[in-house]
Amino acid sequence: MITIKRFQSVSEIYANFSVTNPFQRIWYLDIFIKHFCTVENIFLLGLFSGEECIGYGAFEKIDNKAIFLGMKPVLNGQEVTDYGDIVLDPSHQNNHKEVWDEILKWFSQNGIQSLQLDYVREDSQIYELFKDRATEQTVAPYITLPKNWDEYLESLDRIDRKELKRKFRRLETISYAYRSIDKPTQNDFEEFVRLHKLSSGEKDEFMSDAMRQFFWELITAEKKEWKVNLCFLQIDKKNTSTLLSFENNLSILGYNSGYDPSSNYYSVGFLLHAFKIKEAIEQGKTIYDFMRGTERYKYDLGGNDMNLYRIEIPLPRITIS
Repeated sequence: MITIKRFQSVSEIYANFSVTNPFQRIWYLDIFIKHFCTVENIFLLGLFSGEECIGYGAFEKIDNKAIFLGMKPVLNGQEVTDYGDIVLDPSHQNNHKEVWDEILKWFSQNGIQSLQLDYVREDSQIYELFKDRATEQTVAPYITLPKNWDEYLESLDRIDRKELKRKFRRLETISYAYRSIDKPTQNDFEEFVRLHKLSSGEKDEFMSDAMRQFFWELITAEKKEWKVNLCFLQIDKKNTSTLLSFENNLSILGYNSGYDPSSNYYSVGFLLHAFKIKEAIEQGKTIYDFMRGTERYKYDLGGNDMNLYRIEIPLPRITIS
């Protein structure tokens, strides 16, 4: 039998299950709450089978609706959380139907009129349960990485492979360097911010002082399983593009990036992703996730779409078929 206990803070979530992306990790939820939430509107639901905690779900109340914690737009409408889900012990994956039956009942009993579950991946059990209530929101291109760089090049369309090689040849006519940093310093972060803001007026507006503080805490927070990496492509010893990524033993998630438009001739933003893909292959990673968005470069580098859905569930409780 599945039961639910509401935790008062993330520090009470003691279950340390493997999580497929960083946005449901306790450290990420804690930072998001600190910067963008009113604690009274947070629902941290512990999922129990008898006395055993088998998972948790983090939600936020918006009016009479509950959404995944992290999904509301912040700071002038910016979205910072790419995927929504709950966390469930792998040994209890067959309990998803019962778990969600209890979650819906709990929210109905606590005055919530509907759930809005955003950016649910098509490979999530939530999508399988509620696909009749799902509408496609966007896609998140990704690459299933081969064992070596030559196999990766062969996997690209002929035109894309030819263009990538051409861009590398152009870069090789000048002095360049690729730097990958697992423990970024404050100076590394300031370079990331500088290049991010240089990229476009939209990114300049996005990286406000408040957003900058949020990003810095993502980098410096104590964390397990996932780490934050910063990488740079330098030309003549000057940083020209940057990428901030979340990484674990299997995956790299390209979270945010920036570049100096004056270096466009050398395709520095595009090639930085190529260098990062090469590094991921050499490290034995299996997934390179470009995350949300349909930018052309993601497909030119071999990305395939992962569909993301919004699922809207009216309450009182419905029965899962």
